[in-house]
Amino acid sequence: MKRKYNLSKKVTEEQAAKAMEEMQKITGFGEAEFADDRTALIVTADDDKITHVMNRSVNIFARVCDETKISFDSFIYED
Repeated sequence: MKRKYNLSKKVTEEQAAKAMEEMQKITGFGEAEFADDRTALIVTADDDKITHVMNRSVNIFARVCDETKISFDSFIYED
């Protein structure tokens, strides 16, 4: 299952690339993609690691994306 998170502000391409690079190193991380012109993030992760992945991601975005905050929006169910 994928989860959609809203970003508190649009991030630059450089910030997005740096955040994605760091997220890929998190244990349990599956994949992520930016949506809505880099104002939202779609994330997949191991079900038992999603809390860990997102806690780390919150810190990454705060640090590399000028204190951008992440908030849960919705689940994305795939057929």
